[in-house]
Amino acid sequence: MYTIPQAFKEFISPNCDRAAFIQAYLKAGGVDSAVMALEGKNHIYVKFPPQQYNPMFRIKTVIAHYDRIGIGANDNSAAVFCLMEWARGQALRQAQAPQAPHNIRLIFTDGEELGAGGITEQGAFPLAQTFRKLEIINDDIYVFDCMGRGDVPILGAAKLAPNVPTRFLTAYSELEDRAKQLLKSVANRKWFTLPISYSDNASFIANGIPAVVITMLPSSEVHQILESKLPDTWKFLHTPNDNFDSLDPAAFEIFFKIINQLAKQKNLL
Repeated sequence: MYTIPQAFKEFISPNCDRAAFIQAYLKAGGVDSAVMALEGKNHIYVKFPPQQYNPMFRIKTVIAHYDRIGIGANDNSAAVFCLMEWARGQALRQAQAPQAPHNIRLIFTDGEELGAGGITEQGAFPLAQTFRKLEIINDDIYVFDCMGRGDVPILGAAKLAPNVPTRFLTAYSELEDRAKQLLKSVANRKWFTLPISYSDNASFIANGIPAVVITMLPSSEVHQILESKLPDTWKFLHTPNDNFDSLDPAAFEIFFKIINQLAKQKNLL
């Protein structure tokens, strides 16, 4: 059983400078990073070495927001911490022996919680605009949010505007299919596609770039959704109940399986 490290408690402490913590934690594990400052928000780009990428295959951009409201243990510290641990593990394995390219572009975003004021207020919106300007439009973009509770991965079912271009619909459908295959390979039949709140995927979709969001819930709470009830996990968000004691170490284990499997995926451009 996975044991959540003591460093996680430091990460969710009230006075933690989370951007500085992320960069320092990565650096201590042999992973470089850089701050991407966009419209007052500081996104953190993980600088994997070039040999971790193969240009024959599609890049998989992985995103998790590190800003929070309150303690934010599940929203979104759990996903961020797991991804930092995964990145450090990659560096350790690379130091021991050459590793197969993973083609993951990892970004920790700032300002996701501002999305309640509208998508354009979300910190990832100018990031998505930058992707569009640089013509980075063919990545598989996976947004992970609230991955610290439960045993069931949930793929968000996006409600797309009726007038979106056919090209976008095709690309989004293909990405969604790959996301479903990812969850099937990890969770067997214990996963769902359900309508959930948007995360940073909203900013990319608004800029015409397909992106999916994945979260986690306990099995019992999936049934709450199916009965049109608000899951307890979502009731905890932005409240003091989103704390360390609410987390499930088994959820961390499942997320590690998801990101490890995603790293193995090879999709030709």
